[in-house]
Amino acid sequence: MKKQLVALIALAAFGLSPVAMADIVYVTARPSPCTVTTNCPGPNMDGTYHENFVGFTLGDYGAAGTALGHPPTTVSRCYVGGTPITDPDFGVDLTPTLGVPGGIYQIDYNFNSLADNTTEDVVFNVTCTDGGTLSFTETDVFQRSFGSPATRWNTMGFLTNNPGSATPTIQFRYKSGQINAGTGNRILFDCWRFTLVEPCLAVPVVEVTGPLGADSDQVVVTKVSADATALTVYQDTGAGMTMIGTKTEGVTEGVNSVTVTGLVKGAKVAATQTIDGQEGCTPPDGIGVIVGGGANPRIRIAFSLQENPTATGPVGANGTNGRTSMIHFAPATSLYGGAPGDGALIIYPSNDWQTVTIDLGRQGIGEAANVAGEPGPAPDYSGYSPGNTVAVQVYAYKEFGGNRVYSPVGAASPVVTSNEMFTVTWTWDAVEGADGYRLLRNWNDSGFTGSVDVTGATTLLDTAYYPTDWQEGEITVTPTTMQTTPTMAWNPSVSNSVVAGEWAIWESIALANDDPTDCGPYDIYIDDLANGANGIFEDFESLEVGTPAGAVFNQPSFSGQSTVLPAPNSATITDVAAATGSKSIRVRWQYPGNGTNLWVRLNMYNTSARPNPLVNLNEPLSFRLLMLPVGVKPVPPLSPVTISGLDGTSLNYTGGGGKEFILVKSADINAAMDTWTPVATNNATPGSFTIPLGSETRAFYRVQSR
Repeated sequence: MKKQLVALIALAAFGLSPVAMADIVYVTARPSPCTVTTNCPGPNMDGTYHENFVGFTLGDYGAAGTALGHPPTTVSRCYVGGTPITDPDFGVDLTPTLGVPGGIYQIDYNFNSLADNTTEDVVFNVTCTDGGTLSFTETDVFQRSFGSPATRWNTMGFLTNNPGSATPTIQFRYKSGQINAGTGNRILFDCWRFTLVEPCLAVPVVEVTGPLGADSDQVVVTKVSADATALTVYQDTGAGMTMIGTKTEGVTEGVNSVTVTGLVKGAKVAATQTIDGQEGCTPPDGIGVIVGGGANPRIRIAFSLQENPTATGPVGANGTNGRTSMIHFAPATSLYGGAPGDGALIIYPSNDWQTVTIDLGRQGIGEAANVAGEPGPAPDYSGYSPGNTVAVQVYAYKEFGGNRVYSPVGAASPVVTSNEMFTVTWTWDAVEGADGYRLLRNWNDSGFTGSVDVTGATTLLDTAYYPTDWQEGEITVTPTTMQTTPTMAWNPSVSNSVVAGEWAIWESIALANDDPTDCGPYDIYIDDLANGANGIFEDFESLEVGTPAGAVFNQPSFSGQSTVLPAPNSATITDVAAATGSKSIRVRWQYPGNGTNLWVRLNMYNTSARPNPLVNLNEPLSFRLLMLPVGVKPVPPLSPVTISGLDGTSLNYTGGGGKEFILVKSADINAAMDTWTPVATNNATPGSFTIPLGSETRAFYRVQSR
């Protein structure tokens, strides 16, 4: 690589070691590499960065920039105090170790202001106090507008090293503007880049985006200039950048696809453009977009549920009113960075549709019915006195994990009265799944103050005292359901693992990378959002094919927590595949790296067709998922069957793409298709079925193919 060779020759000429020297040098305010802040707290102490804020303290709080080449740091250095900074002696010093004494370097800065809490108008004076001269005396690139997007390098100006000098010292000192975290005007110090000025630097940098997998022969290049005449794609598999493809015809402004050979999983890919015969700088080794193995690596899935304790339904309705800020990942029990971690469902690719189900473990129990009391003669040793009244309530219960959960409502009996000493035989209907029953007694209209538990039976001989053993005062029941499956509160400051209330907003599907060796791309299909006994509440059939993100799900990058490449990035209604019916939603994305802390928050926030849908937490949540292995194409849905007419008792049909045809019936034409009853089958098309006239007072019939 020419420009690296130039740097190394120059270093050797001055008797300097080329180790760790280069013609692109980064200075970070925080230690690098650093992936966990607590493991490397404080400012960078390698001698290239120094803070000068006497009496004030900077902390590790700001988000880190994400520009191409930015060394790995978790956060930036940040002033979060409420006292304004106005001292012109305050600032930072940089002393980079550059590759070429006497060389000219372009200085760029990258930081992340997406939180909208950094200074909007600060200006710093800039001087080179030793070893070189600058082309500029002040800079405004620390202002908020320069940190959004966080992928941008912002040019400050140029540094010319003195002859024989490769370690200049540059000072940034406060000149004007607001620095005060109390008013949302923090100052962030993050990453500077020093690039040796060469002719190739005059050519704008292009970018590579997804889909980028080892099973592909195409690389998508973006930000191509209108006057570009060629594109060149490079790959680094560990031995340096090697050209793997070029495009010299049909180059257009914006986005281009370049045919390549030999993409390797885990390699880094970058590209250049050529303008007026000058190619852009060859990408540095090890810098670029990671090649994935192809769709679809295994993935961790959790559902994010936003609490709405006051909601009453119905399922699928907009749950905005009454919602709280508390969001849970179910069934995750930990976080990997911001992504759902342990406990989340791990899904592997399959040729078939899979059902992804999450049940919070809400243990419910039914209500007893037909509670009645039959008076009988009292034995010598016990019984109710003449004229006494007695009534009971019966609660079914279930034991779970050392806890007892009761039916929501106790079934009440009629009052029993007798003119003689008497007993009462109480009876009630069995409740499926009950471990036992608790009876509460109201004696002589004094309230339900006594209780007795019955197991293994649905009858009780009540003799008032012995041997019934009514317990006075022990009448505790919990007429509710309880959540037994833990969930991770998204807000890390809150440890509560239980979602409050019976209802919540199904806020998103969290899709986290679970393969530390792969990043995708992902190309999946989602169908039939369902809520247990409430059935399917979204099957996408009412939406037009081609409807883009924002109808039921927003695009993968919509949430600020999602970590994806700029493309692919879509959530579109399609008829390419469907679990039922003819439509589903196709979602495509690719992670920018291989970390298991990378994730997509595919949310339903304020979408047009299904915004913030309510779900009942006493029932499981599920959806159908088609996540195909590498190289497998989806099987299109079967074409519909057409009813051509009813000839006497013969229902005639044509069409259908399956090998078998089924006659189904229902008393309700609007009932969900999975509830229709099969009547007969055959394998002919066109064909007919005989309708059993007279056997029903009313029925609707359809023909399906499979």
